[in-house]
Amino acid sequence: MKKILVADDHSVVRFGLKIIIRENFSDREVVEAFNGKTVMEQMQQDKFELVLLDLVMPDTDSGALMQWITSRYPETKILIVSMNPENLYGKRYLQLGAQGYLKKVAEQEEMIKAIATVLSGKKYVSEELTGLILEEASQGKKLNPFDGLTAREFQVAILLSKNQTLTQISEGLKIHYTTASTHKQRIYEKLNIEHASQLIELADIYRISD
Repeated sequence: MKKILVADDHSVVRFGLKIIIRENFSDREVVEAFNGKTVMEQMQQDKFELVLLDLVMPDTDSGALMQWITSRYPETKILIVSMNPENLYGKRYLQLGAQGYLKKVAEQEEMIKAIATVLSGKKYVSEELTGLILEEASQGKKLNPFDGLTAREFQVAILLSKNQTLTQISEGLKIHYTTASTHKQRIYEKLNIEHASQLIELADIYRISD
């Protein structure tokens, strides 16, 4: 029997997703994980056809976890299921290798459609995200300035927008202080800002700290 890994730190969410899968994809076995470490442990023990992955879990660098999964298990499909705003995170995680992005507040019918689409080997993109991508393409530019940041710069920008110091960021991401400082400098240059207050304002406008 093929297996699906449901990774979310909230037991209620995992339970709900398990019910949806069991009722609509009864030929799949469901396994659970609640943070990056347990995702890695489960994937090292079993082969999974699909991972339903939350982006915000304790002690988890979601970008690094995505890279770990896609590099070690390229045959495993990833469907992001998150509360993070789709207009910002959706395109970014599709670029990082996810096959789809789904909001946790989506209706059950959309969840079933998303899972079925990804299991069939296709990418799932909501109408909202499709509209955003088409709008960007028609205008020939990025509508969101944060899209110009690398995955690591984006992580640092989120933490800076939450008033974390470079020391806190370097410790949290397990990077050197000088590396965190370099990321900050590049973020300011790419966003064309000079002060932390401007970053916080941009983050609020584009909802990156939601």
